[in-house]
This record gives sequence, structure tokens and C-alpha cells, in this order.
Amino acid sequence: MNEKELYEVQYGQNRLISINSFPLLRKIFGKFDLYREDLVLSFLNEGDKLLDVGCGNGSFAYKVSKKFNEVYGIDISSSRIQEARKRAAEKSGNFNNLYFSVCNVNEKIDFPNDMFDAAISIATIEHIFDPYFVIREVHRVLKKKGVFIAEVPNIAYLRHRVSLLFGKLPITSTPYNWKEIGWDGGHLHYFTKKTFCDLLKSCGFKILEVSGSGLFARLRNFYPSLLTGDICVKAEKC
Repeated sequence: MNEKELYEVQYGQNRLISINSFPLLRKIFGKFDLYREDLVLSFLNEGDKLLDVGCGNGSFAYKVSKKFNEVYGIDISSSRIQEARKRAAEKSGNFNNLYFSVCNVNEKIDFPNDMFDAAISIATIEHIFDPYFVIREVHRVLKKKGVFIAEVPNIAYLRHRVSLLFGKLPITSTPYNWKEIGWDGGHLHYFTKKTFCDLLKSCGFKILEVSGSGLFARLRNFYPSLLTGDICVKAEKC
């Protein structure tokens, strides 16, 4: 099974079982729960063109469409792209600036140099084969001083550290049916705040801001490297 087939199993066949940590607390304190897409959205200023790397069904593209004249979403899963296009067609009056295409970023990002004002990647870089290659590709398609906002799971999250202390494997995707959807949901890489920032800097980016999402995120973000389940970095092309 190659990577494209793997994600068709997850999404095309709907075998990926989503999890929601602390569901009761989230129900009670919902207004204090910061969703990762909303965090990324808060990092973005208005611009001309934005690229969403690993756009899935286009959920973030719809949210950000009012901030940019053109939004381009790419994903390896053809079924997810079909879903995104279908939603855009059904709401064409409001979302006629959205463009979705199938793209395997492990091979190339199919856009010219210096095209985009901003690029985002939510829960994607941990899946790709060579993060250095893909982040350099993002760097290539961004304009000078273009902004890249990337979000990944945080392996140094306190909950994961406790799991390791007791000899358990930290789970950063879903705890179910790994035989069907890939080991740890297809996650190939694990990052801490430092290693992820170092990765971005080594690919030509300057770090502007680091944060994390989740329940009571504003409180936990005084020490995101330990207290948030994900790492979200806003960086600028040097």
C-alpha cells in the first residue's frame, strides 16, 4: 500500500475514527476550547493568494476565503478533493475564489516560484515522507517575507511524557484500527517545539510566533512546549 492508497482507506472509505480528548470538559467549557483551525486563522492577515497544504475536505479554506482573493488547496486524497470541490460548487456564490487539486507533496508542489503571500499546513507535516523537501517546496512557492503557518502534534506534551514514563507509546492520532489506517494513523514523524522550529529555520524561515490549540489554550500557552498537545508555528520566508 502506498501513501495515496493509505489515505483513501482513511478518508475515501471512512475508516479513520476521530477522537476527542476530554469530551465532558469540552462540553462544559466549550467557549474556552481553541480549535487548531481557528488558531491558524488568527495568525493570518489579509492577502492575495494562500496555499493550504494538505487541505483535506477544504474546511479551513472556507474559513479563510474572506481574507484572501484566491485560496488554493492541495491534498493527496482524491476523495477529499472531490468533497472540497463539491462543497465549493454547492456554495459557488460565496466561495468562487477556492481552487482545489490533487497533489502528492512528497514529489512536488505544482505551483511556480514566489506565487503565494501565505501558506498553511494543519496536521500534515507529520504524515509526509521528507519534511525538509516539502518545507523547502513551501519556501519556494512563497513570496519574499511570505508567511508559513504550520501545525503538528507535540510529542513533548505532558500527557505523552507521562505515557513514556510508564513505558507506553504516546498516541498522536487515533488509538483505533491501526492495521487498516497505518501505524499511529500514518504519522511518520514526531516533533517538539524546539525540533520543529529548528526544522523550519533550516529550510529558510524565521520564527515569528509559537502557540498551541486545545482546551484552555490561552492558559496553557504560557508554556506550549510542555502543556499543549500540538505546536503551531508562524514563520516568515527569509
